[in-house]
Amino acid sequence: MASGQFFSQRFSYGLHALSYVATKPAGELTTLPELADWMTTIWPSSSESYLSNVVQRLARGRLLRSHRGISGGYSLGRAADKITIRDVVELLDGIETNRCGLSLEDECPVMGRCAIQRKLTVLEEGFLKSLEGVTVGELSGDIRSTLPKKKRA
Repeated sequence: MASGQFFSQRFSYGLHALSYVATKPAGELTTLPELADWMTTIWPSSSESYLSNVVQRLARGRLLRSHRGISGGYSLGRAADKITIRDVVELLDGIETNRCGLSLEDECPVMGRCAIQRKLTVLEEGFLKSLEGVTVGELSGDIRSTLPKKKRA
């Protein structure tokens, strides 16, 4: 596994999108084209259509709120400091700590009796707990200083 490949591309798009939206002052909406433009400044090969799909998932999962109309866009579904990385992983990638790494079936035939699986479950749960300690608010603070300055008219 290459470095940086632990999380899915969907997760990365979603976390970047939420962090960018969180940089906006309360009441200011983010449009999809604006978000896509920003994404290309940090990730030139990013796809606006894929981003749109991820943003829709975030809205359905209530991490983002969609505002319709001519001046519509997106805002956070709750305060940035109340959205954790774990929330994003759960919504976009799902979490199954009891999944058997050896079985192709939905359930592990030796669940509970496999010492390796028990240890892996403890490690996964610890990792997921650590994701609860990092919020979108923290990440937005990290990227705020890298955003291009707005031009004054």
